[in-house]
Amino acid sequence: MTNTRLVAIGYVLLALAAGLFLEHVLFLAFGAFGATQPLTRELAGAWTWCTFIGLGLAAAAALWLWLTPKTHDVSLEIAAELRKVSWPSFPETRAATIAVIVASVIAAVLLGLFDVLWQFVTDKIQNPTL
Repeated sequence: MTNTRLVAIGYVLLALAAGLFLEHVLFLAFGAFGATQPLTRELAGAWTWCTFIGLGLAAAAALWLWLTPKTHDVSLEIAAELRKVSWPSFPETRAATIAVIVASVIAAVLLGLFDVLWQFVTDKIQNPTL
């Protein structure tokens, strides 16, 4: 797969994600006003005007970014650099994940013990008769 194809797929996926996000934002914004309620009505299935507007805006932004030489060149450079990355193997990823989980559990236990100890100390200072 060439870098150009990889960048194009990335732009399409980002446009879809941004369009779906914009759909929800527009639905909330238009739904708050009574005068714009027709924009939140369903047109075909679950598609509303907000869906078309959100996806249209995101597609226009992706097309603009694709046609802008500076962003297009930077995107191609990023794709070229990502191809040079040596990604970890599955056993390395699993070992690193287990190490993070163990360290998180140890940190949680230590913080919990400090919290219990600090609560005991502050309770003794606040009410020494206990």
